[in-house]
Parts: sequence; C-alpha cells; structure tokens
Amino acid sequence: MVQVPARIPGLRLLAIGWAIYSALWIALEGSLTRVVILAAGLSLLLAAHGLRRWGGGRRLQAWQWALLLAGLGAAVGLGAALLTLPLMALKTGLHAHGPEFGPADVVWVVRQAPWWTGAGLLAGLGLSLLTPRRAPDPD
Repeated sequence: MVQVPARIPGLRLLAIGWAIYSALWIALEGSLTRVVILAAGLSLLLAAHGLRRWGGGRRLQAWQWALLLAGLGAAVGLGAALLTLPLMALKTGLHAHGPEFGPADVVWVVRQAPWWTGAGLLAGLGLSLLTPRRAPDPD
C-alpha cells in the first residue's frame, strides 16, 4: 500500500519560484524556451496541487499509485504544451511591437505535445517506482 502524501514537500517553494519567474517573464522579450519553462512549471504546479487536494491521505495499491503518477505525468507533459500556446498569445498581446512568436514556434509546440506527454508518462511511472512502499496492513 502507498499513502498519497497529504503534504507535498517543496510545493510552496515551487509556487513561490513560479510566481517570481512569471513576474520576470512578463518583463522580458519573448523567448520560446522561457515560455515553455513557465508553462511546464505551471502544469507541474497544478498537478501537484490536484494530487494533494483530491488524493492526499488516500491509500492506494502499488499498481494504482503507478497508474495515478503515470497519468499525472502524462497530464503534466500535455499540459505544458497546451499551456504554452495561450501564454504565447498573452505575451504577444502584452507587447505592442508585433508578434513575439511566429507561426513556426506555434507549430513546433503543437508537434512537441505527443513527445512531452510520453515523457511525462514515463517520468511519472519512474517516480512511482522510486516511491517507498509499506507492507500491507493485516486485516
């Protein structure tokens, strides 16, 4: 059995770091790398908060835990791609000197979505395998 943590270590620090980074990101000129980092951080932050809120304290079988983290990892990867696009649009709308990102940048992000989803799935599955497990309680 694995107990989903009610408190995720480093989550508050991740949220603070993301907020600081986003404030800096607004002021800087558009960069595909920076917007992808911002979107990936937001996707990870949302997934971690969701895990804590809806799963915190629950006890799962090892296979359920692996499935949950693999699914969350895939969601983080896909979320990074899906969140990058509106952030690119937001950045372009905030700066009145023309588009920050070209059509090639948008196409590149869309083409990366399946790869990032797969990488997130594998990362989540790997993380589930690194999680310490307790012996089942005798019933």
